[in-house]
Amino acid sequence: VSVRIVLIEDDPDLRSEIREYLHRRGHEVTDCGSLGEAHGLVQRLVADSAPPEVIVCDVNLPDGNGVDFYLAASSGLPNCQWVLMSGAHDLDRVEKVGGRVGAPSCTIVDKPVSLRALSAALVRT
Repeated sequence: VSVRIVLIEDDPDLRSEIREYLHRRGHEVTDCGSLGEAHGLVQRLVADSAPPEVIVCDVNLPDGNGVDFYLAASSGLPNCQWVLMSGAHDLDRVEKVGGRVGAPSCTIVDKPVSLRALSAALVRT
């Protein structure tokens, strides 16, 4: 099943690797390297009546925190699944949001990210 995915990852090599992996599995992936780009991208997709079905977002980004983006944007995307990619230093904060009542589904994937684990997280949609 093809899924519309927005990928937010600041490391260009990792972003490319994840994008290509998800493309090979038949998903439609739009990627960006910052939260600033992500805000504009998500707004355009929603305006075009093609909102993302999944957002895969790094937690620690140069222009902000993926957890904050999830908390701010998830209410406007009630049918979107979120996958937050988190290094060990982010875990306390990320674990607090994983089960928020009323928030869209949020899965946490440890970094360095295993493509198999990421794929398994998408199967939960």
